[in-house]
Formats: sequence, C-alpha cells, structure tokens
Amino acid sequence: MSARGRNGTADSPQAGAVPGDPTNAAQSGAGRADAEAAEAAWRRLDPRIIAVTSTGSGLLIITAAVIMWWRDAPWWLHAAVPPPLLCFPVYEWWRWLKTTYRLTPERIELRTGVLVRSHRSIPRHRVRSVDVSANPLRRIFGLSTVKVGTGHRVGSADNAVLTLDALSHRDAETLRQDLVSRTAVEEDRDTIGRIDWRWLRYAPLSSWAAFLGLSAVGGTYEVLDTVGADPDTVLIPQLFSWLSRADLLPVIVLGLLGLVVVGACGATGLYVEMWWDFRLLREPNGALRATRGLFVTRSVTLEEERLRGMEIAEPLLLRWGGGAYTYAVASGTGSAEEEISSYVTSAMLPPAPLAEAHRVAAAVLREEEDPTASVRLVPHTRHALLRRLRWAFFTGTGLGGLLVLLGVLLTDVLIHIGWTTALVVYAAGALFARDAARSLGHGVTGRYLVTRHGSVKRRTIALRRDGVIGWNVTQWAWHRRSGLCTLTATTAGGRGAYDVKDVLMPEGLRFADESVPTLLDHFVTRGQDRTGTAP
Repeated sequence: MSARGRNGTADSPQAGAVPGDPTNAAQSGAGRADAEAAEAAWRRLDPRIIAVTSTGSGLLIITAAVIMWWRDAPWWLHAAVPPPLLCFPVYEWWRWLKTTYRLTPERIELRTGVLVRSHRSIPRHRVRSVDVSANPLRRIFGLSTVKVGTGHRVGSADNAVLTLDALSHRDAETLRQDLVSRTAVEEDRDTIGRIDWRWLRYAPLSSWAAFLGLSAVGGTYEVLDTVGADPDTVLIPQLFSWLSRADLLPVIVLGLLGLVVVGACGATGLYVEMWWDFRLLREPNGALRATRGLFVTRSVTLEEERLRGMEIAEPLLLRWGGGAYTYAVASGTGSAEEEISSYVTSAMLPPAPLAEAHRVAAAVLREEEDPTASVRLVPHTRHALLRRLRWAFFTGTGLGGLLVLLGVLLTDVLIHIGWTTALVVYAAGALFARDAARSLGHGVTGRYLVTRHGSVKRRTIALRRDGVIGWNVTQWAWHRRSGLCTLTATTAGGRGAYDVKDVLMPEGLRFADESVPTLLDHFVTRGQDRTGTAP
C-alpha cells in the first residue's frame, strides 16, 4: 500500500472544478484514472490508535493492581497483571493491521476483525448523518471517531451505524465533508444558534439532577468499599445508630436538600460538558451541523432533505422554568428503541428559553414562524380527562388497598400508610390528569401537521405533511366505550411514529384526511351515516 494509503489520506478532486471547463479538460482526462484508483484504495486507520487503546487498557490494569496492593491481594493476582500489559499492545497492533476502509464514489466500506472477519458496506446515498466525536484520551493523541448513520431500523442498532474509531482530526473532517457535501462551493456558513451561558439556570431543572444526586450516594458507597473502608459493617451500622437517636424530620429534610444540591451541581457540570461551545450551523449545501462538547467533542451533521419536522419537548420542571428542548425529526437519527441516542443526535439546541427554541425551530425549517407555536390546536374532549382520572383512581385504590391488606395481616402502621398513600395518589393523579388532558391537541398549519401530548414531559411535534407515509388507528377496550382512539402518523424520520392521543374517532379521521388528503380514501366511507375506520 502506498504511503498515502497508510496515513489514511487520499487526493480528492480539486474544489471548484467545473465539468466541461476547457481549462480543466487536459487535467481531467489524465487524472481521472489516478483519482478513481485513489478513491478505491483501501486505507488503514491512524496508527496512533494503538497507543490510545493500550494506554486506556494499561491505566485500568495498573489501577486494579494498585487496589489489589492496597487490599493485600494474593500473590497470584499480582502475577496476573504483567501479561495483559504486554499482550494488549500486540493485540491492538494486530487489530489495526486487520482494519481497513475505503471511500468510493458509490459506497463507504469497512473491513474489521481479528478472529472473525466482517465487511460492512454502505451506499453513499443511504448516509443520513455523520457524527464526529473525540473523548479526552483521543483528543490528546489528535484522533476522532466518525460514525456514519443510515437510519436503518431492522436488526440491531449496530447495523445502522458504521464506525471508524481512529482518524486524525483533519481526515475525520475531510471524510465528513465528502460524505455530506454535494458541492464544493466555498461560502460562509449561516449560524442558526449558539450557546448562551445565561441558559445555565435550566441545568438544575433537568431530569438528570435527581438521578445524579442518587448516583453520588451510590458512587460514594462503591469508593469506600473499593478502598477497604468496609461500609457494610462499620459506617452503615454507625449511621443507623446515629439516626435512631436523632430527630428524623430535620434529618430527612437536610438529606433531601443535600441530594438536591448535589444533583443540581452535577447537572450543571454535565450541562457545561455537553454543551460547551455549542453552535448550530447551516452549511453551504444546506446541511445542518451541530458542534459541542468540552471533554468529549461532538460534531453531528444532518442533511436538510432528511428533515421531516421539529419537536419541542418540555419536561415538567423545565416547563415551570420557561425552558424547552429542541429536536429535529429527521431520518437517520435513531429509532424508538434508541430514544436516548436519538435525542443526543437530533438535539438542535441546549435546554433554552421556549421563545429561543421556537426561533431555532423556525430557522431550521426555513419558516417565518415555528409551526408548533403558530398552529391553533384543537383541544380534546372531556372523555380524555375522565380516562386519566379513572387511571389515577385505580392506581391510588390499588396501592392503598394493598398496603391496608398488609396492615390487617401484619401491623396497624401499614393501614395508616395505606390510606395516606391512596389520598396522595388521588390528589397528585388528579392534578397530572388535568394537566395531561389540557396538553392534548392537534392541528394543521401550512405544510405541517402538529400534535401535542404529555404532562411529565410535554411534547409538541410538527411533521411535514408530505413526509407522512401512513396512519394507524388504535382503539383499546377502554377506548371503545367513550369513542376515543389513538391516531399514529408514521414517517421515515425520528422515532418513526407520532401519536395523536385520545381523540374522538370521527375527529381523528377528519384530522388525518385533512393532513394528508387521499391517504385514507381506501379505508374511509364518506357521505354515509356510518363512518368507516382505518385499519
């Protein structure tokens, strides 16, 4: 393989070359064969990946050795440390030697595997997104990871992504441009949005705050156990002994306050790491590119023709603070089974003020106003509220009744806990039921249909009407008595299916027909007393 092939770069056609230009005719004829040969050449990843993976593995093994020494582990465990330290670099060199890729005018291909060989091949026209990232260790060595997404929904999630885990920063950027760009015109990029650190106030309102607070407790326990502090037999018994003598109410209040403070600090730090130097750009060819990250840098590119709409998500605490998330509904950003990774890929803005979310959504869609804000939603009937109130009543009765039954069998304390729990669930359930019912709505505005639902996390989705490829009408047993149904629009973008929840059947069919005329013609009987239903 030539030196050019070994270092992972290849000559590319000159930017700005115009087919048929007389000044380029002489060069194109002589250089076409060389260019095609260069494009078809198999290339290896950057050899610095050997040092990266060996360093990471070595640090883990050395850390384990230090812990074993600290805890006076047997000699045979210490003797097991040197062989992996020697074998890992050899294995990584062998893996690097067996990993090659190439980019042709039609496909991107990857060959991997030491014991089991694998050959992945993706047509370039199937590429939906290109994600360039670099964790701290790779950044030290000047490497990036490129993930090429196809939006494929069959089989495992790995089938939807081709990963090149060791390219230099320059080669990664060149590959990203080659895969996404359809033109070599040099123009200024249009900045749609960038980070505003005043938005940091929304970080403690995210759902991560509570999770990080509890994680801090578990992490502290694991660290103490690792260093030999033996919390099970020393610290925890002492803690329970102290709690038995203390006034419980102040302890509970201070404990919850501590969890909130720790969680808020952790969520703020996570916000800074995730959204550091965030920018959303529109490139000359119309593609959207989002870059962000402090320790782990990410660059996600979505082609404009893959866009199917936008989603504004308002979790409860963030909604109380006047903030929202902004996501693109686009093919290739992940399926419903990959919801977390899908939202990471499709995020168009950090948690930000609702007005800014609407502005960015409108700019992404090239609309004067965000469809999720300009639409006049049709509210759903009281039947949707009654259904949610029934669920709250059944849930409270079930939990309270179970505790009361256990109290009759075991102790009177559970009886009081049972009826108290039932009352709390009734009250909270009624509030959430009312909020969820008020959030329901649907409508049509311009090129988009809009649906909204949710209370704990309210979602407003605007879908392009020409991107809807089908409708599903679902009517459960508890729907039929009240005449409700759930109408689901299927599309090639985002999660693939978006619901209009708990809408009356005639209104749902009318909305579907207005949104995408003629799509239901084969399933709906018109002009008769009896309205047909879609399957």
